Amino acid sequence: MSTIDKVVQAIRSDLSDIATDHDKGDSDLYRFVGVKDSRSYNFILDAFYLLEDTQLAKVSFKGSDFQKSDFGTLYLLYYGLLNACYMQQQATLVLCRELGVTDGLDPIKTADIVNFRNSFSAHSPNRGRGDEQHSFILARHAMRVGRVEGYSANHVSGHLSLQADIFQLLNDWDESLEKVLIMIGERIYGDEFRQKI
Repeated sequence: MSTIDKVVQAIRSDLSDIATDHDKGDSDLYRFVGVKDSRSYNFILDAFYLLEDTQLAKVSFKGSDFQKSDFGTLYLLYYGLLNACYMQQQATLVLCRELGVTDGLDPIKTADIVNFRNSFSAHSPNRGRGDEQHSFILARHAMRVGRVEGYSANHVSGHLSLQADIFQLLNDWDESLEKVLIMIGERIYGDEFRQKI
């Protein structure tokens, strides 16, 4: 089990234990995560649900056989992975906002995998704004060999190409995410965090 999974599981498990303890109330949940009200708590809870679900998507992606998948399935896998990482980025930023974690967030905010997502699975037909707007096309055959690559033939520079090993992008993302989730775990558990994972 990855450190990401361990942190998410530990916090979700403890939240569940508090929520199902008949001697405890909502204020105990808020106190556990260090927030004052239901609004902040629900942002945190929903973010952890999202992290848990998107971790499952990443595991499924890693276990897929790209050589045997048809192109439709490959597009679903790649679009799904890229969007799962974007959703993890957003959930992590929400957690940091609600918990007051401000240091070390640049790798999350500027993650390459999210840039690839924005180019290939979110804003492909309309990347950028105004006169600098351009489109991207994802190279379908590259997906078979674990690559995410494509180009824009109408970029202001004339031709823009993006390419990367999808697993390297994912590994880089997981390293950045792990560091921030450790900070979140330390924020919630304090000195007891290392014993939790």
